[in-house]
Amino acid sequence: MINISNGGSVSTPKRWSPFALGFRPFFLLAGWFATLFMATSLGGFVSGIWHYNYFELSLWHAHEMLFGFGVAVIAGFLLTAVRNWTGLATPSGLPLALLVLLWLAPRVLSAVPMPAMIFALLDMLFLPVLALLIYLRVKQAKQPHNYSVPALLLLLAVANAGIHLDLLGQLPGVSSGMLHLGVLTFVAIIVLIGGRVVPFFIGSATASQAGSKRWIEKAALPSVMLFAGVNLLLPVDGLVAVLAVAVGLLHAKRMQQWYVASIWKEPMLWVLYLGYAWLVAGFFFYAAALMFNLPLTEAVHAWTVGAIGAFTLGMMARVSLGHTGRPVQALPWMPAGFILIVAAAFARVVMPLINPAWLDSIVMFSATCWIIAFLIFAIRYSMLLLKPRLDGKEG
Repeated sequence: MINISNGGSVSTPKRWSPFALGFRPFFLLAGWFATLFMATSLGGFVSGIWHYNYFELSLWHAHEMLFGFGVAVIAGFLLTAVRNWTGLATPSGLPLALLVLLWLAPRVLSAVPMPAMIFALLDMLFLPVLALLIYLRVKQAKQPHNYSVPALLLLLAVANAGIHLDLLGQLPGVSSGMLHLGVLTFVAIIVLIGGRVVPFFIGSATASQAGSKRWIEKAALPSVMLFAGVNLLLPVDGLVAVLAVAVGLLHAKRMQQWYVASIWKEPMLWVLYLGYAWLVAGFFFYAAALMFNLPLTEAVHAWTVGAIGAFTLGMMARVSLGHTGRPVQALPWMPAGFILIVAAAFARVVMPLINPAWLDSIVMFSATCWIIAFLIFAIRYSMLLLKPRLDGKEG
């Protein structure tokens, strides 16, 4: 506070608000981490040199795509959205800073020689803590329809724990299945969040009645979870392929009922729509890989680079504007970033199917597009995320 001549006082305006609400630190770190993590991965793949790490390079790349970058975006979104859903405060200030540190520590310490068990326990802490924070608020608000959110976070925690148990020699050989479970749980989270926000955003921006039929909405999340369960526990190629096609068709129908032609005029809409399209495409690529004895890599990258990459970039860009009191309009260069992330997915998924001999060049091109896309976000949004809201409100 500062005193004024009449004996009263006024508040000193804050210059910085990095921990005012969950989206701020987590989106900031996610943007820069996505850039640096992919650059480090690309450098390791190209040079063949990899510094001491708890993970081998390929597993580190896959793990950190999900449980580093992806979890940071989800944490930032949920710690912000749950406050709106429930009307209850979510961590801010010092508690939020400690939560961020809990996420950040394993990202940094994986390259530091230390007992493997200690590192594994440290890396397994964040998701259960986040799930508990979300659960307590939706329980207090008496919103059982939101229990699926902490449940999905706990499923991610199970997948992460499985990977660590493999590396610790307790459950040898389960990492691949746990990574697939992790990817599909992220797909389920996008399905859940996308169903709530994409038709709302489209309707708000285009004055249309975007939305799909009730039975589709009821089946959307269970269909993905059924596929994930069958794929993990009953991996019969024919059965999984048929189920993948069925799930893909269901979500394609969902997209078709959301569709309004005017979304193509709004980058903040079409990036989310195309991100969801990559989610749908992943199921068809997965079915094709099983039916024609092709690698599953392209299907997985449709979900990771395409769905997760585009959807998270679009959501971070949009949420950050709305929750800092700014108009929800694409900032300069962000449409180029959206185009680049879609190009990264197309190159990584489609081009190896055309000519597998191009793979090394394709990986370099795709990774470079990803790096530039998230670098644009990180540069454009860093100060916005660090400074207070324009309208003076909290958050």
